[in-house]
Amino acid sequence: MTDLRSLTTLLAVVEYGSIHLAARALFVSHSTASRQVRTLEDHYGTTLFERSATGVVPTGQGMAVADFARRMIAESELLSDSFGGYSRSVETITVVTSTGLGQTVVADAINEVMTITDRVQISVLDRNSLEALQVLKRRQADLCVNFSVSSHNHVEIPGVRRVDQIQARNFAVLDSTHPLAGRSSLRIRDLVDYPIATLPAGNTARMRIEQAVRAQGQVFSPAGEATCPVLTLRAVAGTTMIAMMAQRTIPDTLAEAGCTAVELDDPSLDARFIQVLVADPQRESEGIELMAEALCRHLAPRR
Repeated sequence: MTDLRSLTTLLAVVEYGSIHLAARALFVSHSTASRQVRTLEDHYGTTLFERSATGVVPTGQGMAVADFARRMIAESELLSDSFGGYSRSVETITVVTSTGLGQTVVADAINEVMTITDRVQISVLDRNSLEALQVLKRRQADLCVNFSVSSHNHVEIPGVRRVDQIQARNFAVLDSTHPLAGRSSLRIRDLVDYPIATLPAGNTARMRIEQAVRAQGQVFSPAGEATCPVLTLRAVAGTTMIAMMAQRTIPDTLAEAGCTAVELDDPSLDARFIQVLVADPQRESEGIELMAEALCRHLAPRR
């Protein structure tokens, strides 16, 4: 039996021609989207997409399933509308977060909540850490998952309450054949002779590595930029470029992409934290509580 989430993912893959871009648009993890597509292929006993290095293209069978998916989703929406009061009982909550956290911690938490209840609808706003905090303060979101921002104590900011926090260990992500790949740990001075791949300006990882590189007397000039961790991983693979990511935002396709991660142990890098924040006073909401609990579970260190 197929489910609507898998069919929605299939339609997104058809639209974007890429599993990772579809996952980003739906705020699910790359592995979740891939698993949903494979489940559909197993269910129908046929290949739905032709895969290549540049993306995916639906097969004839894939287009047929996509047509079926559109009808199923449309009919489901009509049925939902006909239920009236039940439809109105569905609660919508909003989470504001960065792209990297949205594709990992937040996506995993959303998937968990969706398996628990069908009475909660979750929307996601993509913002950098400073903007995310302002969105939460203005009560344009119910929850915020972001990196700590220097000089900002969230506990003392009116309208914001922290419910969980974990230190975000910094890692250098590089190709498995890179000359530094075999090290047990790295320092910034080890990286300065290699090109750096970063997320866009304003990202906390980029700001910290920029400060640290300048402290080494080097000019910071990133060789590549990508809008999300999955694309950053693709940029690094097969090159001598190095990217810096927080451990919890490293895509689970790391080994599949032919890359590895080595912890950055450098006193010039200030500690940073990933935090779960709520708008305070928090409105009475079972959905917010479920999502906050799921976020805290997925924020916990992996064993």
